Amino acid sequence: MPQVAVAGHSNVGKSSLLNTLFDRKGLVKVSKKPGCTRLLNLFDLDEQILIVDLPGYGYARAPKAEKRKWAQLIELYLKSPSVAQIVLVLLDIRHGPKDSDMQLIEWLNEYGIRWIPVATKADKLTGNKRAARLKEMCDAMGGLLKPIPTSSHDGRGIKKLRELIIQELLVNTPSRVWEELDEGQAPD
Repeated sequence: MPQVAVAGHSNVGKSSLLNTLFDRKGLVKVSKKPGCTRLLNLFDLDEQILIVDLPGYGYARAPKAEKRKWAQLIELYLKSPSVAQIVLVLLDIRHGPKDSDMQLIEWLNEYGIRWIPVATKADKLTGNKRAARLKEMCDAMGGLLKPIPTSSHDGRGIKKLRELIIQELLVNTPSRVWEELDEGQAPD
């Protein structure tokens, strides 16, 4: 089954994005306290796609030893034979990529793991500021990939993200999972 890993800082909005992506409020626990995801959380989408929610990195209130364990867990997963075919690298549009985001991107590139930059919280900036920040983010990441602006608050970019996941993972294979979500139905 194709896998998509979701990575990002502890406070980037991973849980909210996943709930919006799945069109299921409360499926993934959302907390104002960063660092609640401490294990690999797996979401099976109609036995067609496996979404793997990785522990957040960066700002999390946890002992350094525990943060090191999270990093080792992520690395072990990403290096495994059942590795994700693609990693969604979530970046807060208000701040752009941080040093730790750039380290993850460099590591993914080094190991030949495909990744897609996803700019979360796009509703927090106005049109011109959002466009300028997206360009800055693209430039900071080498100018090759423009982040997909998304918002869990207003749903911006979610349909495009679903389509991109399908395109990347299930090319020429119809997927009713996202089609049902786009039609407002929950998958079986």
